[in-house]
Amino acid sequence: MVYLAAPFGEPLSDKRNNALDAKRILENKGMTVFCPWEYMIPHAYEYPNNEWGQMVFINDVKALDGADIVVVLSYGRNSTAGTNWEAGYAFGTGKTVIIVEMTKEIMSVMVSNGAYARVCGLDGLKEYDFNNMPKTRTLTEQK
Repeated sequence: MVYLAAPFGEPLSDKRNNALDAKRILENKGMTVFCPWEYMIPHAYEYPNNEWGQMVFINDVKALDGADIVVVLSYGRNSTAGTNWEAGYAFGTGKTVIIVEMTKEIMSVMVSNGAYARVCGLDGLKEYDFNNMPKTRTLTEQK
């Protein structure tokens, strides 16, 4: 299973469209994809926010633990805290992390180097060979 870590953004936003496109790309490669934004807590509005948040967190960590690969859409130093946390947790628990660089701007040293492979944009994700899993690197500047 692939865990797709990505900022989801507002409806009709580029980040949301990119996340949905990444999911389609992975599914077209025959992969089962877990998208945290698709998980809904049953009767969510019956819970206080802190309880709801804990349930979401527990579910996402369980999905990360069960994933074989974690694909991260990274917008460089402007990525969301949640996406960066998911990338770091995945690396720290020994998961294969693929960073999809969604910008040509400066990337985070920690996110870039906490990856098995890095690819440039959705085209790079389309071209990546998940059967042979090459260790790829980009030349994007890191700080």
